[in-house]
Amino acid sequence: MLLGIAPDHLQLDYGWIRLGEKLDASNNYRISAVRSFLEHPTVVQADAALAEGALWNTNVFAAKATVLWEVGWRCCPPLMERCEHLAKQIGTSKEAGTLDALYQDMPAYDFSSDILQLVPDRMVVVEMTGVLWSDWNTPERIAHMLHRIGRQPAFPLTCLNPPFAPLLVALAEDSVLPAG
Repeated sequence: MLLGIAPDHLQLDYGWIRLGEKLDASNNYRISAVRSFLEHPTVVQADAALAEGALWNTNVFAAKATVLWEVGWRCCPPLMERCEHLAKQIGTSKEAGTLDALYQDMPAYDFSSDILQLVPDRMVVVEMTGVLWSDWNTPERIAHMLHRIGRQPAFPLTCLNPPFAPLLVALAEDSVLPAG
């Protein structure tokens, strides 16, 4: 089960969840099947996703360990082979060495692109409502969200990259950040 957020603007850096059939009978929230995932969309793709009611992917999820294990085998067998080998060594004198070896040349996987996109049939999405959400993976996103709630960042705005720096520095010089 994955948490999704209704977008309030076009965002090309977020993953999008394209919704399948509605699975719940409640009018208070929406639980839907996942039709597909859209990672790193073009402007046209993101605009179409926004128009069709797709949600932003928060990458916040809950799952049974057995489901994650099965999905791991389906999507990234080389990694799972290493995990299986490690599992046999847990509690033995070989555990530390096996763990070190596992990481030496472990293949890299992107959770959204390499796993979620391949198993939409194993996912449902719950739309969160009444929640202000942002993926805070850059100082610019943090500053933007603080701006939206009328707060000033505690870090210097000069550390931000364009196009955020000029706008937020100008706002900070006025010392009043408009709400919204």
